[in-house]
Amino acid sequence: MPSITKPEDRVPLIQKLAYGAGGPIDVWSVWIFLSLVYPIFNMELKMDPLMIGVILLVFRLWDAVSDPIMGYISDNTRTRWGRRRPYLVVGAFLVGLTYPLMWWAPRSFGEQELFWWLIITGIFFYTCFTFYNMPYQSLLLEMTPDYNERTRVTGVRAIVSKFAGLGVGWAWWLTQRDVFRDPVTGEVDAVEAMRVISIGIGLMILVLGILPGLLVKERYYEHGFTRQQKKVSLWRSLSETLSNVPFLILMAIATLYMLGLTVVDALGKYIATYYVLGGDKAEASTWDGLGGTITFITGLVSIPVFTSIASRIGKNKALGIALGLVTLGTASSWFFYIPDQPMWMMLYYFTRGTGTGAIWLLIPSIQADVVDHDELQTGERREGAFASIFSWTLKLGLSLAYGLSGPILAMTGFDIELESNQAEGVMLNLRLAFCLVPTIAMLVTAYLLYIFPLTPARSAEIREQLEARRGKV
Repeated sequence: MPSITKPEDRVPLIQKLAYGAGGPIDVWSVWIFLSLVYPIFNMELKMDPLMIGVILLVFRLWDAVSDPIMGYISDNTRTRWGRRRPYLVVGAFLVGLTYPLMWWAPRSFGEQELFWWLIITGIFFYTCFTFYNMPYQSLLLEMTPDYNERTRVTGVRAIVSKFAGLGVGWAWWLTQRDVFRDPVTGEVDAVEAMRVISIGIGLMILVLGILPGLLVKERYYEHGFTRQQKKVSLWRSLSETLSNVPFLILMAIATLYMLGLTVVDALGKYIATYYVLGGDKAEASTWDGLGGTITFITGLVSIPVFTSIASRIGKNKALGIALGLVTLGTASSWFFYIPDQPMWMMLYYFTRGTGTGAIWLLIPSIQADVVDHDELQTGERREGAFASIFSWTLKLGLSLAYGLSGPILAMTGFDIELESNQAEGVMLNLRLAFCLVPTIAMLVTAYLLYIFPLTPARSAEIREQLEARRGKV
């Protein structure tokens, strides 16, 4: 039976919605670029995929410095408005204004100049994004002390983020529309299309990004607990965070899951375009958009379903079911990509979308339980430290995945100039990687979840011990 959330532990709907409004900023800032970096810069601008991999790795190496520093700054900030909210208001403007920069490289640039343009503008943008995102992720971990209410808060954010994710799924399709056709060449100009799209996304970030900073309460700060907490040094904070065993296991689960799926995610576009559809990029972009829509719908439905499941059997077991669905999808993908029969690809999106929606609902909620476990051990709440290391690790996993996609693509023997007329065995290599790599990763992830120690009963014990020591918040 699900436990009953006390009225004082509930987060008002307006705060849940305001916090959820910030979810798309993370989706647009990270996923749009990762989703389109190969179609735009490799397929359209013919940039070497190895150079793209280097760019993505540089971004994450920079995050390795900026994320923990910003998490530390946020944890140790003391203002009349709180530890997080001032950064959210200012950061929303910075992220919105700098978002288009990477897509606006001069068209006269060669490959080397384009490389350095992306490096410089990308570091600038992701610094602004860190300024916003670390306080935003930290805020989630302190909105309620209740085990199940945390999942409901992440559920609202997940629903809003799903709508933003729907735009990610259709972004490539949008760049292929006739409205962006070059009047001189008669060809669709996807590069110019992405320039226009980036301005629209920047404006939406400006509007939605400030809402969490204006409307969400900092519960632990307003009750005086973190307001009176002594400041912690950066190195000590990082050391204690990285000594927390449940956190390390959860971080490994999320990273391996992300890495396993994303390292071959870009390959799916190549398989669909050149194996299933014979090189028709416009047609492939349409099916990619449909796949994104199916992922959106199944993921959206999975949020209330798995919120209910988690309240009844616990987050760990619910997460195990979600991982099982994703594993089923990846293992079956071998049978879903068939030449001239693109409809079968949608079954892959169906199983993956259902599981993925549930996974990103549950992992952030479990992360809040991990912070409670750390408070019990250290007597401190350092949401910024946990959020920054967790976020950087995920982004590193993403960038490693997309960075490795280029070398994996090259190892298969794929030649972009040959399009659908690849050498014998190339498409077989692509399909094997697309099927086997994520399936193996999911099986390892399932084992890590099996040994994760924070059960519902243990989390309840931790809360009782914390409240006995420092009172209720």
